[in-house]
This record gives sequence, C-alpha cells and structure tokens, in this order.
Amino acid sequence: MFRILPVLTVAALLLAACATGGAEQTRYYLLPKPKPVERVVFAGDTVALRELDLPLYARAAEIAFLDANGAVSLADEDRWADEPARAATRALAGSLRDSLGTPVVVEPWGRAVEPVLRIDVVVDRFVGTPGGDMALTGDFQIVRLDDRKTVSAQGFDITVPTGEPGFDALTRAYSVALAKLSDEIIIAIREDAL
Repeated sequence: MFRILPVLTVAALLLAACATGGAEQTRYYLLPKPKPVERVVFAGDTVALRELDLPLYARAAEIAFLDANGAVSLADEDRWADEPARAATRALAGSLRDSLGTPVVVEPWGRAVEPVLRIDVVVDRFVGTPGGDMALTGDFQIVRLDDRKTVSAQGFDITVPTGEPGFDALTRAYSVALAKLSDEIIIAIREDAL
C-alpha cells in the first residue's frame, strides 16, 4: 500500500505536466515609454490631460491587431499588462511632461491643482498589423481653462512601421505613435497656446 501511493502521486504529476505542456502561455506587455522629439518652454504652469477616448477594440485586455483580411482581431495569448486607456493616457502624459518641462496631471486631478491648459484626445483608430504598420488617428483639442477657450482643435493621422513581426514590435510601435502624437500636441501648444 505504501509503495503504490508514491507511484500514483508521480503518475498524477506526469499527467498534469502533459496536460499543460501543450497549452500556450499568456504573455503580458507593458506599453514602452514614448520618446518625444519636440520641446517647448511652458513657464512651469500645470497642464491637464483627460483620459484618452479609445475605440472599444483598443480598450480590450487582449492586444488588438489587423489580420490578413483587414479585420480587427484580438490576440489569444498576447495581452496588455495594464488597462489600455489608462496606460496610453499615462504614457502620453509622461511624454508631454518630458517635452514641456512642467507638471502634466491626468484626470481626475485634485481640487488644489489649477491647470492652465486641458488637452482632450479622441482616438478613432489605434491598431496595427504585426510586421506591417501601426495607425493612430483622431482629434485633439487644447482648451485654455481661465476663459474656457479652445486654442487649438485639429486632427492627427499617424502611421508607424512596426519593423518586424510579433507583438513585441507591435507594442513598441504603439509607443512610437504616442510619441508622435505628443510631438503634434507640443507643436500646437507652441503655435497656438503660448
């Protein structure tokens, strides 16, 4: 009886290993930090950024991509490590902070914070093809908060090559696209809001 118990335990462990050995393991990706190019001196005033308004497919935990037929698909094993709208908003805020050299707060900001400008971004398309291109399109507005005047409202249409197949390259392209959006917003601030 005592000899049978260890044999049964070993057999059960082997069966469990075989059952999970063929299954794909889920991979989680962090959105890499965007690296903006544009810079502007903004006198130390605080800027506010509302959460990015993303399309439904871009809010999914599974990474969205365009398949060979041009349909939006969600990856089975490749997922975002953070909630996509939060991660994209925080990444864009960090990029803007680097470019402006001033605090950039994300909504909801505290009552003690009094931003000078608020940036609203509505994304129409944020998807790419592994081994192809990443597209980021939509509109942004820059509102001066002292008089509630819109100082800039414009569209953006950004395309970034992924450079290589796979979701690692695709997530890097997401980051590059956000850096390019940050640059467009900085140019608009420099030309219209200062």
